[in-house]
Amino acid sequence: MKKFRKWIPLFLFLGLLPALLTGCNPESGTSYEIIYPSGLSRGPCDWEDVVPVEGAPYQLTSGKSENFEKNRSYDLWVLDENGEVLYEYPELGNSVVRGESGDQENTVWVSCELWNTPHHSGYLNGCLKESTLLLLDMEARDILFQAEVGENECYITSRETRCYFYKPGEPESEKLFGLLKTPAQSAELYYRDTGDWAEPHTVYTFDYVDEPNMDGSGVENRAKFYLSENQIRVAWTSYESVGDNNWEYLEKKVYEIPLAENADGGSQKYRRSGAGYGK
Repeated sequence: MKKFRKWIPLFLFLGLLPALLTGCNPESGTSYEIIYPSGLSRGPCDWEDVVPVEGAPYQLTSGKSENFEKNRSYDLWVLDENGEVLYEYPELGNSVVRGESGDQENTVWVSCELWNTPHHSGYLNGCLKESTLLLLDMEARDILFQAEVGENECYITSRETRCYFYKPGEPESEKLFGLLKTPAQSAELYYRDTGDWAEPHTVYTFDYVDEPNMDGSGVENRAKFYLSENQIRVAWTSYESVGDNNWEYLEKKVYEIPLAENADGGSQKYRRSGAGYGK
């Protein structure tokens, strides 16, 4: 029995090895693009240091903090339209930031994201390591809401107190030589409410795990999330030749997902917090 016990760690390691070897391949993979109503978009080839805020007269940027070597943290800066710093939020940024106006007056949602994509700015399927979601008051400089977001939960947009996310599915897996089996999970669009953040609420379950079968002949597949007031339109596209040395993203499959209004009519208010931040 003692001889058998010494081999248990090796068996456990071998059982977990397939999971350790899988995951994001930064050199490839399906890409995402989030397209706002104004036409502003964020995708894997957007390398701008300063990013406009959708629907608000502000811009965002981030940079390594003084403590970056210790905790890999980034500072977040909010700029005006002329590029002048309005507010600084130490160690709350990340390498990728984007934002949009909130439903309440003078508020801005900011998503600070860490992607494992050394050859892209981000937005590759399965490569989102972590992110922080903030709701900022642009008058009082307060942080009205702050939450850490899990791996591969890609923030899409917000409506009142509901924050919408897209998460790719997970294929069927086996561990411990097939003794433990996990069934496949489909990709989902869901929201988390600021009043009950821990509980995700499914809005739409897709008919695929990683990406739909599009029967395309392109060199890249891209999921484009078109945002409007009451709907998220998810268009799966294939980057293909259209002749004369021209290439385009051709739509192969489209999902139009309505966004239901908040059950409370949007009456919930945010609690002010984080007043210690700001320039």
